[in-house]
Amino acid sequence: MPLKIELKPHESIIIGESLITNDGERTRFYIEGNVPILREKFILREKDANTPSKRIYFVVQQMYLSKSSVDKLRDLYLTFVKDLQDAAPSLIPYIAAISSDVINDNFYAAIKNAAKLVEKEEELFGEALKGNISM
Repeated sequence: MPLKIELKPHESIIIGESLITNDGERTRFYIEGNVPILREKFILREKDANTPSKRIYFVVQQMYLSKSSVDKLRDLYLTFVKDLQDAAPSLIPYIAAISSDVINDNFYAAIKNAAKLVEKEEELFGEALKGNISM
């Protein structure tokens, strides 16, 4: 059964390694096959990965989208995780959920858990993070 996608005007989506941006009208299309898909509300651009949790989110997002460089990204992920665990031990349960997904190559679930980590980081350090994008 194909996946039905509806895009609002000017909404973007990543399919595979391609960023697709809709024009000025609502669009509906169907996707068949096994390819990573990420709707705009889940896309974090590198320039916006400006907190420890967002850097983790961004690396997990890249693991999901990239099939060729996952091992290098895992090393970067582990570096970011260690730094965050040292700085904010209270976030370890959130990190553990992401790490479990990463270990099992369940990167889409890891993105969802990384979004929860970003939300918790914003809750804990809200005023200090003002001006940063929220997920």
